[in-house]
Amino acid sequence: MTRRNEVVVGAVIVVSAAVVLVGTLWLQGAYWGQRTVDLQARLREIGQLTEGNNVKLRGVSIGRVEQIAVEPGGGAVIVSMRVDADVELPADPVVLLSPESLFGDWQAEILPRSRYPHLEYEGSSDPSVLPGYALPDISQLTAVAEQIAENLAVLTDRVELAFTEETALNVRRAIENIQEVSEQLTRLVEQQATTLDELATTLRETTGQIGDAAEVANRTFQRLEVTIASGDVDSLVLHARSAASHVDRLTSDLASAVDELEGTLATIDSTFARIDRLTAQLESGQGGLGRLIGDSLLYVRAEQALDELQSLLADLRKNPQRYIKLRVF
Repeated sequence: MTRRNEVVVGAVIVVSAAVVLVGTLWLQGAYWGQRTVDLQARLREIGQLTEGNNVKLRGVSIGRVEQIAVEPGGGAVIVSMRVDADVELPADPVVLLSPESLFGDWQAEILPRSRYPHLEYEGSSDPSVLPGYALPDISQLTAVAEQIAENLAVLTDRVELAFTEETALNVRRAIENIQEVSEQLTRLVEQQATTLDELATTLRETTGQIGDAAEVANRTFQRLEVTIASGDVDSLVLHARSAASHVDRLTSDLASAVDELEGTLATIDSTFARIDRLTAQLESGQGGLGRLIGDSLLYVRAEQALDELQSLLADLRKNPQRYIKLRVF
């Protein structure tokens, strides 16, 4: 009996030890008969992540966190993970650390960078080390919220300091001024709209007049084309050339007449000069004619002759056609 009890106690101890061993290995993420691969991720910080936390892909657990260590120099943290070798990782994979539950458990999730491209992942020069990013935990969020509250308090104090009753009155006046300016702009726009309507009406009328003028010009061109096609243009050109030749001849004859008239005027001027000299001699009593001037009868006759001569010259200047015959054609 004693022997049997000892065997039972020994068996219970062995079974208990085996259960403890299996449980420990299971809690540590041991895999029996399953191929695994080791992965590493580089992160600036890890939040509340601990060794043994789950590694997930699309929400499915594919491994566990094996080791967490600060890299030499303290610039980042290296997280070592052991995952199932049969799992195919996404293109351009990254590691995102985030809370797994409300009880403080964290997880390392492998996902493509395109899922959250705005996050600043901590990369590595080693291509086998995955870039990683840790979401802020509740303590960090609380600190940020406290900082935001302090900034809001400061902002509120400044607003209260700046926004006094006088400021409110100034703002009200500014709003009233803006409203007045808006009304003035509205009236100006209405006036401009009226002006634009009048301008548009004028433009339509002008366009109609231009259209009428274009129609008249079109009819004129059509008539000109008909005239050209009928051959009347040649006759018009011939008549124009004939008229031009007659005008040329008339101009030549007029030039000749002017030359003759200039010669006649020169002769008349010479005659007047001689008469002036003769008159001077008569007045001085030189020559036989001068001596005859003493006779009053001869003087009267000579004066009459001079009057008639002056009348003749005046009539010659006034009516040269009586004395000069010109033939143009």
